[in-house]
Amino acid sequence: MPELEAKAVQKELEQGLVWPVYWIYGAERMKSRELLKRIRKKVLGEAASEGTASWNEEFLDGSEVNSAAVVDSAQSLTLGGGTRFLVIRDAHAIKDADGLEALLGPPGKLEEIPAVCVFLSKDLDRRRKVSKRLIEGAAVVACEDIREDERGPWVQYLAKRRGLALTEERQNYLRCLEPWSLDGIDQELEKWELATMSGDVEGLLGQLGDSRGADDFLQAFFARQKGVALDLAAHFADRPDESLPLLGLLAWNVRHLALAASDREKGTRALKLSPFMAERFNRWAKEWTLAEVTQLQAELAELDFSIKQTPRLPKGLWATLILRAQRATSA
Repeated sequence: MPELEAKAVQKELEQGLVWPVYWIYGAERMKSRELLKRIRKKVLGEAASEGTASWNEEFLDGSEVNSAAVVDSAQSLTLGGGTRFLVIRDAHAIKDADGLEALLGPPGKLEEIPAVCVFLSKDLDRRRKVSKRLIEGAAVVACEDIREDERGPWVQYLAKRRGLALTEERQNYLRCLEPWSLDGIDQELEKWELATMSGDVEGLLGQLGDSRGADDFLQAFFARQKGVALDLAAHFADRPDESLPLLGLLAWNVRHLALAASDREKGTRALKLSPFMAERFNRWAKEWTLAEVTQLQAELAELDFSIKQTPRLPKGLWATLILRAQRATSA
């Protein structure tokens, strides 16, 4: 049995099918939580939907138990009947994991499954014998980091779930945030939701690093409009809460500009983003050579170090970056 997509598992649950064992792994915690919630609701019914604990439910820590303890717990009798439900966190740390094979089996109707075990793991070590058996006899689901070209639809989905309408600039800002995770984006959207409810939209702009101003700066910087970029930098350079997120945003854009510049020089198609973003980077790439972008990456690393580790004035550091970019285009 190959690994399953989360959507495939959800469809099985809707059809009334459950697996005795689910192995959910990866760093994207929100996807893992959502899938766990759906499985739990299917197994425990109303108890899960009300968010209350159930006598048939138990939580274990993989760093504190071995496979024998997990199997014993899964095979214990439930009070009042029904299917036993186990959640094993940090499952990658379970000792003697080969013993988990005793729990494996094909999917079936809930009344046919005495116990459902959901293992939450940071990874799936394919070098281990038990990993091969899990793929063959369990529902193995990867909840790994969202690819950059998939961020846009996820931003829209999370915004829609909160009933929010985002401008194109705001969506671009959220797509480019680093480090990027669904939880991080949802937290930013929660700020927007709360600000909208309280009427403090202007305050929100400051919390999000003034994405409109950030976008204006990016446009001026990569178009090599020295005067405009210097004027905009003067407004945020002395504000770490704005300049540091913008520095991360700038680094993300430079990485993709390098791909666009490489594609332009080599005739390749390595840049994979939404049409809107691809058009932007291809337009900027006309102003930069690959060698210049490579040099810019080094200068960004120097700027990051200087802002965080030296007493040099931030306005001077940002101005130096902008002027170096200007000199490069004049050469």
